[in-house]
Amino acid sequence: MSARRPRLAVIHPWLRAAGGSEPVALWAAEELKTDYEVEILTMGKSGLDELNAAYGTSLAEPEVRFVRLPIPRLLGTRGDAWRGIRLVRWVRARAREFDVLLSSYNVMDFGRPGIQYISDFSFSDRMRRALMENTGDWREGFRRAGAARRGYLAMGRILSGQTKRGWRRNLTVANSAFTRDLLAAAFGVQTSVVFPPVPRIDSPLPWEQRAEGFVSVGRIVPEKRVIEMIDILARVRSASPALVYRVLGRVPDSSYGRTVADRARAAGGWIRLDGPVFGPAKAKKLAGYRYGLAGRFHEAFGIATAEMVRAGMIVWVPASGGQTEIVDHPDLIYDDDADAVVKIGRVLCDPARQSALRAHLAHQAEKFSVERFRAGIREAVTIFRETHEPHTS
Repeated sequence: MSARRPRLAVIHPWLRAAGGSEPVALWAAEELKTDYEVEILTMGKSGLDELNAAYGTSLAEPEVRFVRLPIPRLLGTRGDAWRGIRLVRWVRARAREFDVLLSSYNVMDFGRPGIQYISDFSFSDRMRRALMENTGDWREGFRRAGAARRGYLAMGRILSGQTKRGWRRNLTVANSAFTRDLLAAAFGVQTSVVFPPVPRIDSPLPWEQRAEGFVSVGRIVPEKRVIEMIDILARVRSASPALVYRVLGRVPDSSYGRTVADRARAAGGWIRLDGPVFGPAKAKKLAGYRYGLAGRFHEAFGIATAEMVRAGMIVWVPASGGQTEIVDHPDLIYDDDADAVVKIGRVLCDPARQSALRAHLAHQAEKFSVERFRAGIREAVTIFRETHEPHTS
């Protein structure tokens, strides 16, 4: 009679075939499914086939159990603090059925120690405001600090059963050194770093066949600074008029989205808003262009930046956040928009510098491989089991 395999739960609030944090949950399950009875607990509508196609995994039942709770209709995609109440209560009620509980997106108070992978600081209203204070996103009235906001968040914690301090018992893994250092400074929490998994693009176009253009990937919202990136590249084009700019992301029906759309129409064709592109279609798109540009400051990691680097692109990022760890080169890190114009222009006119940067980024890309993530997350689970007694009933 074979020994019982230990049980492991991977918990993610909302698995979609269109997100940035989802690969952490899916590749963790992929790595651990041979040694554990893995159960993925989530909300939303996406099924395993759709998720596998988007992120390159090969998960299937019954080798893993995939359990979805419906998102409350009244909340939809809003009300993060309340939307996950049912999921958290469900996890806490079942916590002792598992040997290991792994939250693949940020903190969670399981009611007992577990593992949590920190992707950003959306779990802390104070930290989120501090990291977004210069973006304009916090003009929305309800998100401003105040009694109403504090009451909303407090009620969410009460209804879910979580406490402010409960998650600090967990073994914590950060997605970057930037995140690790902020966790230590703001909360006194010590963590290890495991970079997220970013699949390799197997057949990118040779450099000479790629379009002479830039790509940006992500939500079209103020903190991503899409308008500022348009301004940067408009100035770069004064010396390189053949450059084009492709923006991959949904254009929202908002004042900001309409402004971006207006700017693109007025540009006369060198800017194109390609809408949301995911999975293999996004990989193919990235592999067809030479350059990438990121605009958001204080990005905890920057999965889109890592994807562009893995696609063989030369990418420029702001001098803040985990993105600097991805490119790790002074020629590719800009202090402000004027500095971005100078540094981009310097590289575009120097083929030898481009060749050296491409070689550097090819080396960097291996740090964000699926294989490294799998080894890192397995090590975290091993350390947790060595330092915590089993809690199954």
